[in-house]
Amino acid sequence: MNNMLACPSCGLDKTESIVHRGSYILRCAACGEMIVATSFMAMLDLDHQCSAFIDPGPGKRPSPEMLVARGPFRQIATAISAAASDGTLIRLIPEAKD
Repeated sequence: MNNMLACPSCGLDKTESIVHRGSYILRCAACGEMIVATSFMAMLDLDHQCSAFIDPGPGKRPSPEMLVARGPFRQIATAISAAASDGTLIRLIPEAKD
């Protein structure tokens, strides 16, 4: 959930975290190219605070009514998984640390 990878297609280093079915994906925020993916289950033990939204598309900001869940990742993982199980893309946005 950071911006350390550059897109091989457009070179931008801004990524977005997406959950699709059982996959956790880093996607380029500019062109939408999938950069890297892993199993969503590999991410379940994270304590990062984040918000999960229905994905509006690459580079677009989700509206508040698209919110699926907010809180520590491990506590909202079930809600994220349920929302993504039908193929809906879920965008994860890290919350600022206090």
